Amino acid sequence: MGKVYGENFCSSKDLEMVHSFPGTFTVVDGLDGVGKGVVLQAICDALQKKGKRIFSLDHYWKDHQHHPEFNKDCTTNAYVSLENFDVLLSSEPTFTQVGSAIREEIIAKNGRHYSAKQTAELYSIDRLILHKRVLLPALAAGKDVLQSRSVSTSLVYQSNQNFFPGERRISMEEIMRLEGNRFCLDHGPNLLLIPTIRNVEEVMQRLAKREKQDDAIFETIDFQLQIKPQYESKALREIFEDKGTLVRYLNAGISIKETKKQAIAIYSEIFPQLFV
Repeated sequence: MGKVYGENFCSSKDLEMVHSFPGTFTVVDGLDGVGKGVVLQAICDALQKKGKRIFSLDHYWKDHQHHPEFNKDCTTNAYVSLENFDVLLSSEPTFTQVGSAIREEIIAKNGRHYSAKQTAELYSIDRLILHKRVLLPALAAGKDVLQSRSVSTSLVYQSNQNFFPGERRISMEEIMRLEGNRFCLDHGPNLLLIPTIRNVEEVMQRLAKREKQDDAIFETIDFQLQIKPQYESKALREIFEDKGTLVRYLNAGISIKETKKQAIAIYSEIFPQLFV
């Protein structure tokens, strides 16, 4: 009898490689304000037109303050049936547990100093929990996962994070060695989609117009200018391509309509089976 991917998924042996799972895993990453949300919403809208049901983790986290549990034998009220959705929409950092601490304390503009190493370690733990508790069981059950940000974010952001005098920068190699990041790279996305933009000042204008302000320490023109080349670098691309991830870029500086068009074109080209 072959593997059964369903609500009782829990075998550590089944977690060996994400690319062996029947689900698809796409990460959208890039500068703050570059249009990650536009890209994800466009793909979700296209999938919904094909009859796919979307489960938003952001909404779930904000309503319940914990991760969902897909094991039907769980004894808490966290159980969510895998039969209730086709597409899992996720983000990092999460809005619960370690992710909440990151958002509300570690990267918030509060005048307190947390080093790049401390920040990277917490992100690593947050995504390790997210992968083991939520993403991999969903992928094993054949769900399609769409996520804003991932380990690619830490590789870019924390390797450039030195806001305080005397703070030592940490290398991408150090960040990759953190247990959670190493695990997530080994169980990485099928597709890493990076929206790019020529004029970084434009993303700052977009951030200023947002109704909801993240008020994160990274949302400055100097920092975004600093990290822009790294998102477009050969070094970052090869880290993921060496793990089997397809890396694609789109031009998010033309218009929202064009950004959506490019996002759907890339996604449907990589995963044509979802648009039959």
